[in-house]
Amino acid sequence: MNSNASPTGLPGQPGITRHIPVPPVKLYEDATGKRWQLAEDGVEGRLFVPLGVNPADCLRTFWIREAVLRSFAGDLIPVGRAA
Repeated sequence: MNSNASPTGLPGQPGITRHIPVPPVKLYEDATGKRWQLAEDGVEGRLFVPLGVNPADCLRTFWIREAVLRSFAGDLIPVGRAA
């Protein structure tokens, strides 16, 4: 039995040792200067949310498709990755 408490296990229970990698946030800037983060790069194309919005906390219905974003905000320029 594991006597060391862990944030992922109950006291007296073995802790979870598997780590799930979190991909870095990919950032883009549109022609108006607004920054967007890539929420999903899938088969149906790329989906974005405004910078500062956590995709996990935001309903997918509010994510914006790249084609729609480009139609009103212009080209998207990669600006790097956030930690």
